[in-house]
Amino acid sequence: MVIRKKKQKKVKQGDDRSDKHGNCWIYTAIKSNTKLHLAHSTGKRVQEVANELIATVKKRGKLSTQDDKASFLSDGNDQYTTALLENFDVNTINYGQLIKVRENGRVVSKTKKIIFGALDEEEIETVVVERYNLTLRHGISRFVRKTICFSKCKNMLDDYLDVFQCYNNFIRINSALTIETPKGIKNIERTSCMAEGITEHSWTWKEFLMFKCTGHEM
Repeated sequence: MVIRKKKQKKVKQGDDRSDKHGNCWIYTAIKSNTKLHLAHSTGKRVQEVANELIATVKKRGKLSTQDDKASFLSDGNDQYTTALLENFDVNTINYGQLIKVRENGRVVSKTKKIIFGALDEEEIETVVVERYNLTLRHGISRFVRKTICFSKCKNMLDDYLDVFQCYNNFIRINSALTIETPKGIKNIERTSCMAEGITEHSWTWKEFLMFKCTGHEM
């Protein structure tokens, strides 16, 4: 996506606040089984942005150990490898990459790589986060390609993502998390936070906006 005070082609190295203008990448971390939006970071496609994402994931997740390893899956961006090694003991995590080769915009081949740890190659898929990226594009007008609703300020972009994260986790019903019940009984519809056991019901916007919290409980 693009944050425009300047288009990327007009941003020159050394320009004042050049890191705030032009193209902006959004790094997201999604928990695959509950579709929970764990973390995001925004900025240029540089190592520091990937480090920020993984550091936030570590802070919000449970402690990984050699007996209870955390598993990470991503595309072929090796920034994640560096970020994971900086934030976790390599003996407490599994990490695999799905590398796609494209020709004329179409995927022509896929390669699955186990970077470290023990994973079944069949488990290495990025479809969950790719589907969530589509949800972001459908749900946030400033992410639509070639739109007039582009972000002009990185801080406001970050704030908007924070709000959408709470909406996705607490308010939005995810059909993939629905629990089917016997015929004649209404299916149990769930949000990501319901699937995680954080809350017992789907929140309303009123509940969200009037919730009193301290620090970063959300």
